[in-house]
Order: sequence, then C-alpha cells, then structure tokens
Amino acid sequence: MDKTKKIGVLLGGSSTERAVSLRSGAALLAAYQRLGWSVVAIDTQFGRELPAQLLAHGIEVAVIALHGPMGEDGSVQGLLEVMEIPYTGSGVTASALCMNKLISKRFFQQMGIATPAWEEVRLAPGDPDALSRMVADLTPRWQDKSFFVKPASAGSSVGIRRVGQIEELAAALTAAAAAAAQPGEAAEILLEQEVVGAEVTLSILDGTPLPLIEICPVEGFYDYLNKYTPGKTRYLVPTESLSVQDIQGATDTGLAASQRMGCRGLHRVDMIVDRAGCAWVLEINTIPGLTETSLAPKAAAAAGLTFDALAERILAGATRDLSCANKLPHSF
Repeated sequence: MDKTKKIGVLLGGSSTERAVSLRSGAALLAAYQRLGWSVVAIDTQFGRELPAQLLAHGIEVAVIALHGPMGEDGSVQGLLEVMEIPYTGSGVTASALCMNKLISKRFFQQMGIATPAWEEVRLAPGDPDALSRMVADLTPRWQDKSFFVKPASAGSSVGIRRVGQIEELAAALTAAAAAAAQPGEAAEILLEQEVVGAEVTLSILDGTPLPLIEICPVEGFYDYLNKYTPGKTRYLVPTESLSVQDIQGATDTGLAASQRMGCRGLHRVDMIVDRAGCAWVLEINTIPGLTETSLAPKAAAAAGLTFDALAERILAGATRDLSCANKLPHSF
C-alpha cells in the first residue's frame, strides 16, 4: 500500500468500551506514526459527524479500533461501504453477527460448533415487576447450576456477573440490563452455563492462527478489572494445562468458528477447554483490544511479530465487502 495514502484510525465511540477503544486506537496511531504513514485519529463519539470528518481529512483507508455497539457491530463498516472507503477487520455481516452473543449462539449450534448451554431473556423497561417475574421464571431451570449472566451486545466483560447461588440472579440481571439497555428498548440478556476447564483464546490474523493463550486470573473470573489491570491475570503461552492434542483441537475449533462466521483480518475466538478436551466457543471478537494488557498483541509477540509489524499487517488487510456483505455464514 502506498504510504502517501491518508489513514484514519477510528477510535473512542460512544459505547461502554470507549476507554478501551481510546487506548487501542492510540497504540495503533503511534505505531503508524513510527512507521511513517500519513495518519490521523478520528474520534467517532458523535456519529452524525463521522462522514464529514472522513471527508474533511481526506481519509482513503480506515483502521477501525472501535469496540462495542456503533463500531464493532457492522454499523460503521456499513457507512464505510457506502462511502467507498476500505477498512480493516471483518465486514458488515460478520461484524453484526459476532457482536450479538444470542445470534452467535444460534449460528454456532446450527453449525455444530460446541457452545455452552444458554437461554435468552429480555428485560422490559418501565415495568417495576418485570425483574421479580423473570427471577421466578428462571429459578427452576437454573437454581442448581453455576452460570454467567451477560449483556447480549457488549464486550470487555462489561456487565457480566457469575452466579454461583440463585440468590445472586436478580443483581446479575440488573447489572447486565444496565450494560445492555438502549433507551426505550428491552435489554437483551444471555444466561450461559459455566463450563469448568481452561479458559483460552485464539487470535487469528488473515486466516492464520496465532499461538493459543491460556488465561488465568489471580482471583475470580476474567472480568473487566482482571482484563485491564496489570498483574491481575497471568497469560500462559504456551499453555500449561492442555495437551498437544487439546491445543490442536481448540485451534481447529476456533478456526472453524471464524471461517464459518465469515470473519477476516485480526479477530479473536474465546473458548473454554473442558477436562475431556472439548473446546467450547464462547464468542468471537471481531475487533480485539490492542492495549498493553490485551491478548492479541501477546499472541502476535509469541509468533514473533512486534506491535508495529502487527499494526502494519492489520492495515494491509484493509478492504471493502460489497461482494459478500449480504451473504450468510458459509454453512447456510
């Protein structure tokens, strides 16, 4: 790619992951400046202004460092398609499907990819009795299980709670609803059964798997605090608790999930490998974090890629998606 092309790093946004996006975007911006690219940062917090900003800066290629709704969910990707600006990461359809955990779950099941047992619930706004009715309905099915309550379309573990006792369910639903709700709309929430095993993540760059990383929080589960606070989590590359066969199985499962959902560029598949060696797919992150504690840069480093080399590979993959934007994943 010609280094005279004007590169725009899209960062910030208006989701609950804004702070993480600003850090990811700043890291990419600094890398491109070191590499001699003509680059500018564009904060997308005020979405109405984004087209004008892109035009004013003469952006020819967009590097998307946005996380969460209105950035990672296909909306910005669709705008860039309309404006005929190549962009990094997955296209419109894959971005939209992977952002919503409920939709992803349905596709994983249809494709025969192992994913933990789950249930979808919607908490309507403006009804003071909705929460108590929901807890009463869910209790018979979940009271003897350990599970996670998650907002359907949020990342970075925002709003996620682990429920070990059914008495914790109401608080967990309230936290998830606060992270998931859009004004005037019901909050989409996922209940997902806990799978006991090794938590791992597979970063994939242009269809090539990077080394598997085992995630070991010092305490609790891999929540927002443990993700973004140095020293709160150990990252093992290579993994310590998995056999060579388990590692290969998880890698194969992650690649299959990625390919069938139509992902491209740099993305990450999060999984749990149980004691029998089965890899259970939790979700796919189409725009992984690139902060100092993020997983994808660690995987790239384990593969011998510096951060600058990773940033350049991300940029080199920029493209448009018109030929397949409206296609369903490969198995459909």
